[in-house]
Amino acid sequence: MKSRLRAGPLRLCVVFLALLPAGCGLFEPRQPESPTAPSDSFRPSTDPDALIENLQNAIAQKNVVNYERCFAEPSHAAEPFVFAPSSAALAVYAAVFAHWTVDEERQYFQNLVARSQGKSNAVSNLTLTHKTIIVSGDSAVHSYDYTLTFEHTDPTFPQTAIGTMQVVMGPDNNNAWVIYRWTDYKTTGDVTWSHFKGKFSN
Repeated sequence: MKSRLRAGPLRLCVVFLALLPAGCGLFEPRQPESPTAPSDSFRPSTDPDALIENLQNAIAQKNVVNYERCFAEPSHAAEPFVFAPSSAALAVYAAVFAHWTVDEERQYFQNLVARSQGKSNAVSNLTLTHKTIIVSGDSAVHSYDYTLTFEHTDPTFPQTAIGTMQVVMGPDNNNAWVIYRWTDYKTTGDVTWSHFKGKFSN
């Protein structure tokens, strides 16, 4: 009787060990997340602070989907997204900025991410210093001094942009806060974010 009781658990162990090689990949390394897939780091944009945090995270993670979600989409926003480039960048990329929509915003960022993938451990981050805030009804206007660092593989173009950005934010039809208007200003001798958008627009 005792030998039969011992055989049961032993038999189970043998079966379990036999199944391990054909397991379901529990112990295999995860595939890296695609930059065109949404990430759990994107939290509901219930206010301007959450929206700006999502923008910074999308840049740090090079996540195109989450980046695009920060802007007013024509399908569920009262007004379309508008970008006003710095005057210095407009002088160089006038044709590019003649018709800039959220589609161009996504395409530029997607191109920039693609140009960073050939560079090992490429750094991407957005540092912001809050300057002013104006609240009017259900919208808010925030101004930030920014430093955008994005390492890429083009040796002819800088990897850092510095300037001031003014963003008009408000809730869309789904009650998620998005950027409706973005105005870029040149404040130093460095290129601005607008230069990055113009350079990597195609």
